[in-house]
Formats: sequence, C-alpha cells, structure tokens
Amino acid sequence: MRKLISANLMRLWLNKAFWVTVLLMIGLESAFCLLLLKQNSTRLDIVMYTMVQIIGILISVFLSLFMGTEYNDGTLRNKLIVGHKRSSVYLASLIAGIAAVTVIYLAWALTGGMFAVIIQALPTDLTIEISYSGIVGWLACVSYVAIFNLIGMLSSNKARTSIGCVLTAFMLMFAGLTCYSIARPGFLPASKRAVFQFLFEMNPFGQTFQLMTIDMAMMWKLSAYSLILSAVLSGIGIYVFNKKDLK
Repeated sequence: MRKLISANLMRLWLNKAFWVTVLLMIGLESAFCLLLLKQNSTRLDIVMYTMVQIIGILISVFLSLFMGTEYNDGTLRNKLIVGHKRSSVYLASLIAGIAAVTVIYLAWALTGGMFAVIIQALPTDLTIEISYSGIVGWLACVSYVAIFNLIGMLSSNKARTSIGCVLTAFMLMFAGLTCYSIARPGFLPASKRAVFQFLFEMNPFGQTFQLMTIDMAMMWKLSAYSLILSAVLSGIGIYVFNKKDLK
C-alpha cells in the first residue's frame, strides 16, 4: 500500500489542477480579506471562516479531474493486475485526496492568518475556540474527500465522475441551506426541526457553515459527525468497489 500511496502523491505533486486549486483558494481568500480591509472589519472569525464555505465546490472540481484519469488511462486496472488489493487501491486514493485537501486547506488558512495580522484582527479570548473551529473545518473537508472519492472510484467514466462530484457539491450546499432555513425556531414543531438540524449538522457544507458559531459543544458534535460520515462512506465505498466489475 505504501507504493500505491507514494505513486498517488507523486501524481498529485505533478498535477496542474491541484496547484491551480491551491492558487485559486489563496486568491479568493486574499480578495475577500482585501475587501474586509476596505470595510475596516477586524473580526477574526469572519477573516478566517467565510470563504471556506465554498471549499467543497473547489474540492469537487479538483478531485473529479484527479481521480477521473484512473479509469481513462488504465492506471486502475494496472494496479490490480500487478496484485494490489482493491481495498488498498481505494484507501490509497482516499489518503491522496486527504493529503491534497490538507495542502489546499492550509494554503487558505495561512493566507487568512497572514491577513488577520495585517488587518489587525488580533486574538481575543475566543482564539482557542476559533482555532479548534479550523480543525472542524478540516474534518469537514475530509468528509468531502470521502464523498467524492466514493463517486470517483465507483464511476468508470471521467465525464460522469466530474459531473457527479460537482453536482453533489452543489446539492450538499443547497440541501444544507434548505435544512438550515427549515430548522430555525418557529418554522416547524421541535421534533421535526430536530431532524432537519441533524441533517444540517451531518452535511459537510453545514459543518463549514457553522464554523463561526464558536460553541465548543457544537464543535465536538460536528467533529464526531465528520468522522462518522467519512468512515461510513469509505466502508461502503470499499465494499462496493470490491464487488465492482472493472471493464
């Protein structure tokens, strides 16, 4: 499995779409921070966690392009022909995706942190909570990777992979916003609101949407949801991938 991971990481390092995504995330965060600078806004949570809400869409575009070549180039079949287990191939792809998203996320976080110093969004008594929110945001990104890796490994067509990942990212966004609207007090009875609140919190977009909540109890809950979602989807993906007929 080490060889699979090393090969995927090398391919990632040479992938143009990966570096374009990193630069795009840096550019978007920089543009947003410059806008805040003009408005004299110095809230650290706004500087750090507003733009991350669109990271799911960027991840979907990049990972669909990165993973879509596995089938088209015959790389996936070659890995199986030389004797690698399907579960190892699946997990190596997942690990490479997490590594890629970690670099993208760190590029965004470092850019936001640099501008936080420039615009004097100085640390407050909530600095620890805001920092932990960053970990929760990374776990949400890992959930995105688990979702898109499942789609990419089970789809044998690059175009379908791209469409499936991007549509899923937008569906998660719209579903999250819908659940958030419905779950607000006064719209439905408490029992029904609880269902939509759960769906909102389990949704990776919903998790990034709540990063500015600065509620440690909520942050722990969102972390648990991210880990559970990633584990369940990866387990399902490995099971189905083992049964898949690779043509």
